[in-house]
Order: sequence, then structure tokens, then C-alpha cells
Amino acid sequence: MAIRNVLRYRRRTFITASAIAFGVAMGVFMNGFIAGSETETTRNLRDHETGEIKVFARGYFEDRDLLPFDSFIEPDARRAIERALAGPDSASRDFSPRVLLTCELHFAEDFFAVPGSVTATLAAVDPELDARALRVARSVREGRWLARGDSGIVIGSWLAEDIGAKVGYSVTLECRGRGGFYQTVDAEIVGIARTDDPVVNRNGVFMDLSYADGILALDGAVTEYLVRMGNPDRAAREAARLAPLVAEAGCEAYPWQKVAESTMKLLRGQRGETAIFMFFIVVIAAVGIVNTMLMAVMERKAEIGTLRALGFGASRVRALFLAEGLAIGVIGTAMGLAAGLLLNLYFVVHGMDFSFMLRDTDIGYRVTGVIRSAWDPAGTAQIALFTLATSALIAWLPSGRILRQEVADMLRK
Repeated sequence: MAIRNVLRYRRRTFITASAIAFGVAMGVFMNGFIAGSETETTRNLRDHETGEIKVFARGYFEDRDLLPFDSFIEPDARRAIERALAGPDSASRDFSPRVLLTCELHFAEDFFAVPGSVTATLAAVDPELDARALRVARSVREGRWLARGDSGIVIGSWLAEDIGAKVGYSVTLECRGRGGFYQTVDAEIVGIARTDDPVVNRNGVFMDLSYADGILALDGAVTEYLVRMGNPDRAAREAARLAPLVAEAGCEAYPWQKVAESTMKLLRGQRGETAIFMFFIVVIAAVGIVNTMLMAVMERKAEIGTLRALGFGASRVRALFLAEGLAIGVIGTAMGLAAGLLLNLYFVVHGMDFSFMLRDTDIGYRVTGVIRSAWDPAGTAQIALFTLATSALIAWLPSGRILRQEVADMLRK
């Protein structure tokens, strides 16, 4: 009876199913797009900034976002850490010692049309080890990557565009050395890196670690070790295994999820915004179902009275409308899944170019241009099941009022 009623009112069924289909399609697309953005963000974060694990001197982690320059991994501790990293499975691991600090980049009229200065993040790295662990070295599009003993620097492409820098230009770096003294040094730009990470492109400056050791009076110390395993799912377990080994050297090991905790919180916030968006879409679809069922109840008052007179209990009549709502939900969900999966397929293959916005605006995602969707079967299934359950339950509501009337009153009117 429910199926026949759904097919009998085809126009009404089509309009309501279309509203449901729109909500499901947008939900599937948004879910896939957010999943793709998260996948690219976390991959670029590991490929260009964090690796899978970072090792810090004790006390550094709490202030890591401020790049403190008073907690160092000393040479003896470095040797202990490298022994711990050179375990039986070391063939599957790469690591790179690094020094991170804030610097001021000054550029003068000798090379630049407009003199000035910008604040950047200086990363002093071992050129060979860092090239194995991260993708920055492979992202140099102009000039070359660093060499050991090099006095030049490599900078991010957006930073180069902002100041009008080219390979061969000279700039002055101003930063604090170990102990708090100010150091300034002239450096030639030997390479410009265009990565998939907007943070590196916008603020990144790279210098050879051995050269930085001399000008910053580091005495062989570094601020961190970056460890790359190629398997992000093992990061927490491996960090827990390394923790007691590096603790003997006065250091701490953290997985990339903890190191980039602020970014991960931002991604969860984006998920929450998507959930709110989905809630309003479901509300729109629910209103459509309620209106359809309300019209069906009002138009079929005599039919309901007849069913009650023939012995149908209130629960059976309400089950009839629940079945109708579920049937409309199935039709709308099927239409929405088809449309949403096709739309998601296009964006999985082609993506959407956000370079016009990401170039000058930091929205939290580690993406520089084209954002591609991803497949999220679990999320798609949740959307479909939630829509079906909502369709069925909301259809239950409009029939309650009329079923409280006496059968004779329904037939008489």
C-alpha cells in the first residue's frame, strides 16, 4: 500500500525525493572534498615540515610554535639519538638534524627595485640528509639545492615573488645566535623552491647546517631531529618505542599528529563546519518530507478512517506512513548518491583550483593550488543511512494528530 501511494502521487514524490537527493549529493560531495583536503594537507605537512616523528630537547615541545632558541640537542645527545634511530629496521627510516629559528630577511636596492625586509623561518639543514627525508630539495624549480659547506640560501617561491627575488640576488639575514647575540650575514639566493606546502612557499628559508653552526655559535647542537618512515599510521607506535631510548639523552619523541596539533585541530574544526552545513541541508529535506506526509494525511483522512474501521490499529496506520517516508527516502537517497558520486568523481580527477585564494590567504590547509576530492566510503554510508533514518522517522510525525480523532469523526468529515 505504501509503494502504491508513493507511485500514485508522482509529482509530490518527485519533488520531495529531489530535495532529499540534493541534500545527499551535497553531503557526499562536501564529505569527499573535505576528506581530500585533509589528505593533501597531512601529506604535505609530513613531506615538507614534520616527517612522521620529531625529536626535541626536553622542554622544547610546549613552545615549539614559537621556535624557542634556548633548548638544544647537544652533540653527545645527537650521537645517542642517531644510535637509537640506526636500529635493526633503520633501512626503512630516514632522519635529518635541523635548526629552526625566526629571522629577518633584508633586501637592498643593489638587487631589488624596492628595499625592505620580511620575517621568515630559517631552517638550517644537512643538505643530503634533508633531501632524503623531505621533498623540499626535489621542489627547487630555479637554481639548485644546497650543498654541504654552502654559504647560500634557498627560499620559498611565494617569498621570492613577494620581494622580487631571483637566483643570484643577495640578501642580508638577521637572527639571534645561541646565547642571544644578534648576527647578520649576507647570503646569495642559490635556489627557489616551489613546493606543495604554502607555509614553506610563503616563509621558508633554508641554509646549510654546517655553515649555520659557525655563524650562530651552535657548537654542534641542533633544535630537533626529523624522522621519516613513509608510514604515518605507525608514527605513534614508533614514537612510543623511541621515547625511552631518546629520554636517556634528555630528549622527547613525538608523532607528527602531536607536533602539528594546531593544524589537526583546525581540520577537525573544518569537519565540524561541514557537519553544521549538512545539518541544515537535512533540515531542508526533512521539511519537505513533513510537508509531503502532512498533505498525504490531510488528503487521505477518509481513507485513514476506513482503514481504522476495517480494524487497522493506530500503530499500523502510522507504520504505513513511515513506510511511505522510507520509500521516498530510498528514492531520494539513490538519486543523491548517484549525483554525489559522479560529482565527486570529477573533483577526484580534476580537482578545483584555489590558487587565486590560497596565494594570499591562509585557510589552514597545506595546499597551494588545486584541491582534489577523495573517496570516503564510511562517510558516504553514514550520510545515506542517516538520511534514510531521518526520512522514515520524520514521516511518523504528521499522522499523530489525526489518529487521535475518533473513527466516526474522520468518516463523517
